[in-house]
Amino acid sequence: MKLKEILKITEVLTGRKTPCDILEFLDDEYFSTSGNTFIKYGDLDLNHYIRSNNKEFRELELNKGELEKFKELKTLILKTTN
Repeated sequence: MKLKEILKITEVLTGRKTPCDILEFLDDEYFSTSGNTFIKYGDLDLNHYIRSNNKEFRELELNKGELEKFKELKTLILKTTN
């Protein structure tokens, strides 16, 4: 089931409109590396959206680890030059 379909169902069940920032997000595009194309978030299947977010979070964690290594290296350099 696509994200835009899930939000429509949620509107019916709750009787509340989807916030405009979320509707705007649904029109934003995600680059699918497997399909080598851009897909609107609203057109993503829920499972695909969760997997793409998990992949991005893993990449952020890797980048965070690299940043920590650079900070340690900078501290060592500063200690040895002073």
